[in-house]
Amino acid sequence: MKKLFIIFIAALISFSPAYLNARDYKKTEDIITSILTEEDEAKPVEKDETETPSINRNMESSNDEEKRETGKIPAMSGKDAVLLKNGIELYNSGMMESSLAAFNEIINNYTGSPFYDSARIWSGRIILGRNQFDEAITQFSAVGDNSGEYPASLFYTGEALRYKGDLNRSIETFKKLYNSYPENGFSDKAMLVSGKLYLQLNRGYQSLEAVIGIIKNYSDRDTLDDAYYLMAKIYERDPVLRDFETARKIYKVFLAKAGKQEKYFKDSPLLPAVARDLENLEKTYFRLER
Repeated sequence: MKKLFIIFIAALISFSPAYLNARDYKKTEDIITSILTEEDEAKPVEKDETETPSINRNMESSNDEEKRETGKIPAMSGKDAVLLKNGIELYNSGMMESSLAAFNEIINNYTGSPFYDSARIWSGRIILGRNQFDEAITQFSAVGDNSGEYPASLFYTGEALRYKGDLNRSIETFKKLYNSYPENGFSDKAMLVSGKLYLQLNRGYQSLEAVIGIIKNYSDRDTLDDAYYLMAKIYERDPVLRDFETARKIYKVFLAKAGKQEKYFKDSPLLPAVARDLENLEKTYFRLER
């Protein structure tokens, strides 16, 4: 395990993003060691037989997430405010055509509106949902970097590039978001998606950097359980970092945290996947222990 840490720290010198500097290398090793040490106190939890969620959560899965992503509508009167409010309500009701019409009315007729950029973001999200990636990127790119919606435009541009298959440009867009706006509500999500894309590209060291970045800097956000799950997947799947024993320990730590009712773990939708993946890992690679 010590050898693995040495290799990992050396890799950080080459790949380190802005949020990770030379003073953090030892801290990164300590974080991984601390996580793995938790396995010694792991306690089993009852297996949840509910449907297993995908590793990639749907970006439009909950009203809470939408509030986090788009913010609250300012308390203002006027037709533009009414149009935005109605557009969001129609969106949440699944009435995409009517929703898009409301947002487009703001874009076409209220260019000076404080809700203009918000309308661009919502319109782009609907277009993205139709898999019209370039058209969605055009909408997001119309939001200037002096706008409060600019971080959101970066996030959704990254998503559009991701679904388009341009993974490297997607990663660069996400990196621009979390390096330039580390306190923004989208930054931890951008870091998480980057980690998944790095793993998909067999760039495990950089994927692990993203995971550690979330654990260090965003432990108060609901991407924390995703970060632990992704860390286990890195050690399970990456051709360089593959270490099934470490993956197993991380899965057990996840279940232990849920068993201790820790926030973001106790009700995590990833619990069934963690239990399933741990069971499959032990059946496949640890049969002699059984």
